[in-house]
Amino acid sequence: MEYKYDLNEKALYIEENRIPAYSMEKNEIGNCTGCDSILMSLSYHTAEENILVVTKCASCGAFYANIYDSDWNWVDEAQISLLPIPIPISNPVVDSWEDLKAIPIKKLEAVFSKGEIEALFARARDNTPIRQYLYRARKKYGLFEEIFNLKLEF
Repeated sequence: MEYKYDLNEKALYIEENRIPAYSMEKNEIGNCTGCDSILMSLSYHTAEENILVVTKCASCGAFYANIYDSDWNWVDEAQISLLPIPIPISNPVVDSWEDLKAIPIKKLEAVFSKGEIEALFARARDNTPIRQYLYRARKKYGLFEEIFNLKLEF
């Protein structure tokens, strides 16, 4: 059988069956078969007549499912693979004079007017921009990010 674990949801997957945790209690469960260090429980699950305790080795970081019967008699141990954790990817942030001047002018001209571009550069240099142009430019930040995957923060 294949055992997988979702660290975010604290859910154990046996084959394609998702088993949510009923407890997140932390206990010492036993010793790691790989390095003989302490196994700490991460979550507790029930599947059919068995209780499964997801554990992590305190030393080598290996994950196991310790399987017990309904009377808490040890039955078996299975190694667990982790499901990949999704990492939110955000667009690069442009928030300095150097970052702004590195953007090709053609990209800026595709979204902003000449006055708005001047206001952006003035704001990036900590000069006083023409407020009206900066206001109009800020309303277009979302469009610029959508087109060029660059997030402006001025």
